[in-house]
Amino acid sequence: MSTRLDTDTVVVGLGAMGSQALWRLARNGVDAIGVERFSPGHDRGSSHGESRIIRTAYLEGSEYVPLVHAAWRAWDELQEASGTELVVRTGALMLGRPESPAIAGSVTAAERHGLSYARLSPSDLAERHPRHRVRHDEEGVFEEAAGVVLPERAVLAAVNEARRAGARVLTERTVTRIEPDPDRPRVWIGDTEIRARRVVVTVGAWLTRLLPGLADLGGGVRVERRVLGWFPITDPLSTSLEPVFARDEADGTLWYGFPSMDGGRTLKIGIHAEGPGTRAPEGRRPGSQWGEPVDPDVGPRPPDAADARRLGELVAGLRGVAPTPERTVSCMYTMTSDEHFLIGRHDELPGLVVAGGFSGHGFKFASAVGEALADLAGEGRTDLPIGMFDPHRWDG
Repeated sequence: MSTRLDTDTVVVGLGAMGSQALWRLARNGVDAIGVERFSPGHDRGSSHGESRIIRTAYLEGSEYVPLVHAAWRAWDELQEASGTELVVRTGALMLGRPESPAIAGSVTAAERHGLSYARLSPSDLAERHPRHRVRHDEEGVFEEAAGVVLPERAVLAAVNEARRAGARVLTERTVTRIEPDPDRPRVWIGDTEIRARRVVVTVGAWLTRLLPGLADLGGGVRVERRVLGWFPITDPLSTSLEPVFARDEADGTLWYGFPSMDGGRTLKIGIHAEGPGTRAPEGRRPGSQWGEPVDPDVGPRPPDAADARRLGELVAGLRGVAPTPERTVSCMYTMTSDEHFLIGRHDELPGLVVAGGFSGHGFKFASAVGEALADLAGEGRTDLPIGMFDPHRWDG
């Protein structure tokens, strides 16, 4: 026997973006239902791992800077509403050659938007940030207005505040079908039908499973495996919390790291992208490990010894850090062909608002994206700067 629920808006997927959208909707007085395949704050998608970088001098493109400003404001609002610390200000340090994206991109964004930053020579870095070994032809860019977002805590805070504001939250429930419709789109959970005025779809790696029409959008939405490692700190080098960092290597590898969130015991690092000339571990084709496709229903394969060795090679660029991780974790990246996000409506999916392709640099924006999604679901428009993420940008 089937069950029917009615509401104004359904949010499918309560990870980084969906949890924020549900909170904003409920806060605005909208009757909303959130549906989550697992439990909020889980480690089965891309919204876990204890820490995410938030920075304003945005190396991926200066056009992101206004959205970062909106995200900072929105994070402050959720912190105040929940009474929970969600952002830790540490500053951010970008490292690389002057022409590298980490340096040139950060400087361009800072200059175009009047952001405060410091450009650091190798001797400056040795004095101020002794953790990092740099070559004579490398430099640093330090931005004080940066830090760490705590992802699991942020998701749980948003879901809890959504509940407090009146949202219904269905957990451990798998959506089996979404039926677009301009007036009353439907969401199916087995035999349960939810009818709504709008459906917000924020399911991360499962986006093209539930909405297969997006699979080839602009060249494809792909899900890839990544590995994070926590390395013991053998020498604290400083009594203060060290900045988050990202480093461009000469071979094009871009990797990143976080100050310890566990009282000074470990430093977490990961690789965003391997350079084209990188030697593949264990004889694998370059890119085959770090760009390895993932079936989200199965999940990424567990970390192995080759993963630990590759991360350990990068840790050699740091002082006072053990070369072997005490633990490693696999996760999923969901990326568009141009590595910019998808946010908005699509003509072939009436009644739906979609958001995806955030992996690699999206979590920091979640607070603002959730606000934009709530605007789009409620009013059909938003004043937030999301035009560059239009799902129709590849048309024609």
